[in-house]
Amino acid sequence: MATFTYHHSKKNLVWIIGLLTALLGVFGFAVLFGAGFDPNSSDFLWAVVVGLSLLVSIAAFGWILWKNPRAVVVGDIGIYNPLVFKRPLRWDEIHRIRRVRVRRALYGERDWLIVEPSPGILAPLRMPTWRRLELWLQKQHGVCIPLHGLEGDADEIVRSVERFRPVTRQ
Repeated sequence: MATFTYHHSKKNLVWIIGLLTALLGVFGFAVLFGAGFDPNSSDFLWAVVVGLSLLVSIAAFGWILWKNPRAVVVGDIGIYNPLVFKRPLRWDEIHRIRRVRVRRALYGERDWLIVEPSPGILAPLRMPTWRRLELWLQKQHGVCIPLHGLEGDADEIVRSVERFRPVTRQ
């Protein structure tokens, strides 16, 4: 069988980097021209150090996502989201997969693929959390994969998942 790979939307990444850089610009403006700025103190030096560290962190974030754009891999083994899962979530470990569309959202329509693991199975998440919290979150909400942030048509992504497991729509 085939493996389907879907990538992050580069447009969204450019927007995120642009907004973080604008926020950094507002920070710099507030430090240099805000009330209480004393040109004879070391405030300017600390502002430069903090500004450069924020700029380096924005660049590192952008570089990591630009170089590793793979977001969702659907294949024989299971479904894999490298930013969320440590390993692919096998098809036999999945109880149900739902597609949820949120029409009223702040930024427009949102489309989610919600993967609910089978009872007694914990999805191998990368984020370290307390086991009780992780059990509760996965029981209540499942694992949410945003389809609106991926390049490619959401219907095509759902069809690739439906080759292996049925997807219910809400």
